[in-house]
Amino acid sequence: MPTLLKANPPIVCEEEPPTYDKLSLSSTTSDTGRPSLTDETIEICDKGSYLSVPEYRRKPVKRRASFKEIASEYTKEFSKAVRISKEHDESRPIHNAWVEFCQSTTFHGLSMVLTFRHVVMQILWLLFTLMSMVILAYNIILVIEKYQRNDKIVNVELEFESAPFPAITVCNLNPFKKHLARTVPEISETLDAFHQAVVFSNDAQFEETTSRKKRSAKNGGFRFVQYEPVFSACECVKGLNKECVGKDSVPPSLESACICNYDRQDGSAWPCYSTSTWQEAICPECNDIGFCNVPNTTGTESHPCMCQLKMGYCVLKSDSRIKRVWEFRGNKIPDRDSPFRKDFLEQLSKLGYGNMTDQVAITTQAKEKLILKMSSLHPQRRAALGYGKAELIRMCSFNGLQCDIEKEFKLHIDPAFGNCYTFNADPRKSKASSRAGPNYGLRLMVFVNSSDYLPTTEATGVRIAIHGQEECPFPDTFGYSAPTGVISSFGIGLRKVNRLPIPYGDCYDSDGPLPYGYVYKNYKYEPEGCYRSCYQRRMINKCGCADPRFPAPNDRVVVCDTRNEEIQQCLLAEGAKLSTRKNSCRCVHPCKQDVYSTTYSAAKWPSGSIKMECEGRDPDCNSYYGKHAAMLEIYYEQMSYEILKESGSYLFVNLISDIGGQAGLWIGASVLTLFEILFFLFRCLTILLNRCCRRKPKKMEDENEESAIPKEGDRKKSFGENNNNNNFGSNIYINS
Repeated sequence: MPTLLKANPPIVCEEEPPTYDKLSLSSTTSDTGRPSLTDETIEICDKGSYLSVPEYRRKPVKRRASFKEIASEYTKEFSKAVRISKEHDESRPIHNAWVEFCQSTTFHGLSMVLTFRHVVMQILWLLFTLMSMVILAYNIILVIEKYQRNDKIVNVELEFESAPFPAITVCNLNPFKKHLARTVPEISETLDAFHQAVVFSNDAQFEETTSRKKRSAKNGGFRFVQYEPVFSACECVKGLNKECVGKDSVPPSLESACICNYDRQDGSAWPCYSTSTWQEAICPECNDIGFCNVPNTTGTESHPCMCQLKMGYCVLKSDSRIKRVWEFRGNKIPDRDSPFRKDFLEQLSKLGYGNMTDQVAITTQAKEKLILKMSSLHPQRRAALGYGKAELIRMCSFNGLQCDIEKEFKLHIDPAFGNCYTFNADPRKSKASSRAGPNYGLRLMVFVNSSDYLPTTEATGVRIAIHGQEECPFPDTFGYSAPTGVISSFGIGLRKVNRLPIPYGDCYDSDGPLPYGYVYKNYKYEPEGCYRSCYQRRMINKCGCADPRFPAPNDRVVVCDTRNEEIQQCLLAEGAKLSTRKNSCRCVHPCKQDVYSTTYSAAKWPSGSIKMECEGRDPDCNSYYGKHAAMLEIYYEQMSYEILKESGSYLFVNLISDIGGQAGLWIGASVLTLFEILFFLFRCLTILLNRCCRRKPKKMEDENEESAIPKEGDRKKSFGENNNNNNFGSNIYINS
């Protein structure tokens, strides 16, 4: 049977192979009744095109994608993943930075928290990490507190070289000569009051207490002269109108008392007359020795005086109360029945010795009053009352050579000891010992003349002060006493102290300017000078004048007149208050200071083999010098000195080291870990700034990315149009 060929649809040539499943090439018909293609393939299209199967013969199967389509699909997916990742990173950037930091940091605890995936292990390591950080914080606080205490240590160094010799100030324990001091009314009155208080304290029969009465002394322009009227006990053998003989004892009655002319220079009371022959008056004029013109005569001035009616002369009266001879020369006080007892007790209380029976306390009070009285005198007048340079220092040698006493000793007037003399006072001509030992130091023989001592001087000898050349000597505070009749050896050692300023300590830079109000202008800063300057400022504020015992801060400040009892009591009272106030004066040590330590030894001097020259004063010269003179030796005990330097015991490098050790022990961190943390913080800060300062909208970036990728629908539409344009002809059925 002949094969019937039916016309088939036209064969369409395609540039690309369509996506078909494998076609059946058998000669049988399909299930639909339509003829299928035979096993013969008819190639109709040119240019290597494939035959297209009619559309009704196609199966709904997927075709294999081309390389271009696969690449396009992967590009699309990658862009989408990048966009999603970017959106994720931008939504949680700090979190991502934190995770990255924990995974890469050398802070081991944090990395262990993220290493484990099990929640229990993560919590456990988190607790370990927090506990270690708490302990670390506590130890760091302890370390910082230790650093803030600013503890210091003292390093001791020894220098084996010749040390500079210090300045040596020598004073007589007796500040003024007695026979000269008696000529000064201020001193004479103070000594008389001291005598009254001593006599009162020695009277064992007197037990009655007295009350202090405040009276102000009237200076009244009184001129202190040689003669003055005084009360005395007298014996008038030729009647009351005749001259009487005065006594130092207390008169038993008013009738037995008389008034005498008292000579201040020699201490004599003569002539004496009965009290009934004397009369108080106002004299027109008085001369320098104390005698006045009788009333109603020539003269332009007015002075209170006592006039002797029978003899026709008048004597200048010192004040409202006439002195009593028995008070400053006698050894008894008025008894209970004496008409002078009440007056005596009132005067004793007025002088500041009321109810004082302790002779040591009385002497201390008298010394204080004597210093105040003498300090108000002119410096030249005070120097004239003391001991001269050649009078005090008889012999001298230094480093085995004879001294030039006149050139090598400098006068220093001290308020407590009068004339003092300083050896090696010029820092430009500093002296040094060539060897250690007494023979190579300073050796002095001093003569004190104890027979001319004041009654307030309790010991015989000299006072020495060892100090730096640029420091003011304070022999009353930092001095050593050496008695007469012995050779006193003072072995000294030098320590140079270097102190640390704030914050390790509180010291004053002595190389800088002096602090405000420091009264010792020509010397370096010292704590004692600071305290005395503070005391002086308080006296100026409270009493209105400067204490004469210390220098005034400037020339505009008025020096107190200690003859005024009110001012004198103010100075004494305020000084006592200042001693009870704590931290009232903020005085610190200098940052650089030379401290001299002293060891003392003594031996009897002079020995019997030494023949001293007495210049005819005493046949036994050795005993004379043993009573009035002393030998001094000041020397270095060894030719080396110590240097004490303060240094911080816990410095900043120790703080960093301890913090690093604690961090390494508790959290395993180091300095690099610190930089990692700083870098992480910097990264977080950068992220925040970028988020705040970003100007380009995020939406525009997304639209630009989507427009660059073709859509799936557009690709399919283009592919379909190409298929429609390539269909031509009719269906072909081939039957065999």
